[in-house]
Amino acid sequence: EIRFLQENLQESRQEAEKAQKQADKYQKRMNELAPMVKNMEKLAADFSVDPEQTLPEAAVMESAKSYREKKAKPLVKKIVQAMRSVYSAYLDISNKFAKLQAAYNRERSGNERLTNRLEEVLEENRELRIVAADFEHIKAVVGSEQVNAVINRAKQQERIEAEQKRAARRKHNRDAR
Repeated sequence: EIRFLQENLQESRQEAEKAQKQADKYQKRMNELAPMVKNMEKLAADFSVDPEQTLPEAAVMESAKSYREKKAKPLVKKIVQAMRSVYSAYLDISNKFAKLQAAYNRERSGNERLTNRLEEVLEENRELRIVAADFEHIKAVVGSEQVNAVINRAKQQERIEAEQKRAARRKHNRDAR
């Protein structure tokens, strides 16, 4: 049983390491997305400049209709197109961020569960080591041969009882048909 617990402990440690690596991976990806968001904010700030600085001055003899068609409308189209691309990029990044945040939280939760399981296994391992030490003390006092004989009798008794239960179930199943 101690060997089984040690293997179980090792598996739990490996799973905890794997979960931690996954969580680190998601944290790294979140850190990579942060500059993208800042770049989008910078782009949005570039297009939120005062319109008087963005729109060119009208020529001396230029009509309002001509100014509107040749200068204002193309600029507005350009701004609308830029805002659409900024908004689209914002939606993409915010969706990626939400997915990464959810995945990161799942990994942290999984890591926490594995840590708790590891602690349980370690405690069980400590208890079994105490039982094993007590067993060794009994073997030393009573004698190894006598202890082994008692253990073998107990195992044999358990096998007999298990076989009797199986036979009773088989008989019950035959009778039920």
